[in-house]
Amino acid sequence: MKHLRFNYYIAVVDYNERRYACDVIKELGIIYQYSTPQSLGDQFWFWNCENIPKYLPRFINELKIKDPMEYVGFGLNKEEAEKIKNYKT
Repeated sequence: MKHLRFNYYIAVVDYNERRYACDVIKELGIIYQYSTPQSLGDQFWFWNCENIPKYLPRFINELKIKDPMEYVGFGLNKEEAEKIKNYKT
């Protein structure tokens, strides 16, 4: 499963995209299990994404995370991280 990062800084500064990240992801037809805000990086992370278009805007890219358990406390609690890790399509 792929996880995606929505970078608000690039979205606003380079593309004048000011909509809520979840609305943009939904408009692209992407389905995800969880989303977590990352306020320190002006980002939103989307976990276990499906139906990802071949081409994405530059402000949305793949989040290279092997184990979501390492991100407990960064918008995830232990239960959510375990569900992400054990997610089956």
